[in-house]
Amino acid sequence: MAVAGTGQSNENWSGRAAFILAAVGSAVGLGNLVRFPYVAGDSGGGAFIFVYLATILFIGVPVLIAEFMIGRRGGGSAIAAVSRLARTEGRTRAWVIFPILGILASFLIVSYYSVLAGWILHFIQVFAVDIGGRFVAEGPVALTAPAFEGQSDEEIGGILPKLLSQPGRMIVLHALFMAATVFILSRGVKSGIEAAANVMMPIFFVLLLGLTTFSLVTGEAMQALTFLFTPDFSQLTGSTLLRAVGQAFFSLSLGAAMMLTYGTYLSRETDIKSSSQIVATADTAVALIAGLALFPIVFASPVLSADVMGDNDPGLGLLFVTVPRAFHLMPFGSLFGLAFFVMALFAALTSAIALLETSVSWADGDYDVPPAQKARRRVIGAICLGGLAFLIGIGHALSQVPQTVAATFFNDWSPLDAIPLFQGMNFLDAIDALATTVLQPFVGMITALFAGWAISTSAAKEELRFDNDSTFALWQTLVRWVAPIAVGLVLLYGAIIVPLLD
Repeated sequence: MAVAGTGQSNENWSGRAAFILAAVGSAVGLGNLVRFPYVAGDSGGGAFIFVYLATILFIGVPVLIAEFMIGRRGGGSAIAAVSRLARTEGRTRAWVIFPILGILASFLIVSYYSVLAGWILHFIQVFAVDIGGRFVAEGPVALTAPAFEGQSDEEIGGILPKLLSQPGRMIVLHALFMAATVFILSRGVKSGIEAAANVMMPIFFVLLLGLTTFSLVTGEAMQALTFLFTPDFSQLTGSTLLRAVGQAFFSLSLGAAMMLTYGTYLSRETDIKSSSQIVATADTAVALIAGLALFPIVFASPVLSADVMGDNDPGLGLLFVTVPRAFHLMPFGSLFGLAFFVMALFAALTSAIALLETSVSWADGDYDVPPAQKARRRVIGAICLGGLAFLIGIGHALSQVPQTVAATFFNDWSPLDAIPLFQGMNFLDAIDALATTVLQPFVGMITALFAGWAISTSAAKEELRFDNDSTFALWQTLVRWVAPIAVGLVLLYGAIIVPLLD
């Protein structure tokens, strides 16, 4: 039997930099661009960020280290890695339930994430047509104009509702995005996932920094800085603290077998501890910088500012309704609006790749499968699993069609309505809540327990190579006690207490 931890014939990352880019890409998603900045500003600003950073340090990074460690030491897929480690350590095979549920969570998420990414494709086309048409008519001066010049605020705010009334178009865009995800995954780790991250992530960071500079120069920078970073410790209630824990946990893509799967492709030479710190730092930096790219242009309009501040959770409306309206009011709005949605597309695609890879990695077999057969299985697995996710996504797309436009089974179906957590939720919202409110926290909690208790101290020390015993003891304490308790409270609060109180 192969020895755990050698990572035999897995196709490994070509180097540490490639691994970090791919891992950052998997963590950085639409939540970093819109959800975190709003949650931070609305929940105490600098006070919330302080708690969030502490949570990243003492919960997020230790669990991230644990996922990478489990993946590399076990090898194969997420399921194979945990099964092998449980057997090697003389533990029950029942531990394998947590990677199975993690893969399920990722698969459910990508089935609707692709639909939302299709909306981004639509907005890219809308901005491209706007700027392209005026460039042909007016020349380079068109680049300096606001987005959608000549259209009313109501017309721009109606772009998304108009798309939602076109189910056929939503499904086509969903298919295009899923096809791109499947194509990249079918090419393997180095030629697919790694190559895509090496192209998209540098462009993403350039666009983010460019948009942030533009936003700070042309928008209400001071109001945005005040909203995001002025500490209000009166907002730090118990629920806010749990919100910070949950946000930190989900932002790093923990509890969904994504980082565990990426860990199976790690070489023995890669230092897991420092790599985890870099991934967490980059993910957090993107979330903070995204707020500076977004809110100065939103706060430049009193109307948009009032709309955002008056909404308890603007969510996707901030991305698909408020942002286009904001670029309508800004010089160079068409150009930077197009750049913003291209940036959002790259964030969505790198995350979708990681989400679907968890199940594709399982489908292509363990590391004892011959490379040629493994490659064939990967192609077939990517097509079949991507196709299944696409079919489920059709239901998500149809659930968003207003009933006044077309009555479908999915936009009149609340699949889990009997359970308080899911009452009144349509198909997409129910699957989202199941995956992110129930499965991810549960899987993350069990992952920490497995790393802290099921894997022997000697094996963990050998894999992680901490500088001294005291640092290792701190990590082990955090994954044995602090992380499971904190994440367990997030699960209890989000899945049980809040629904019952509502």
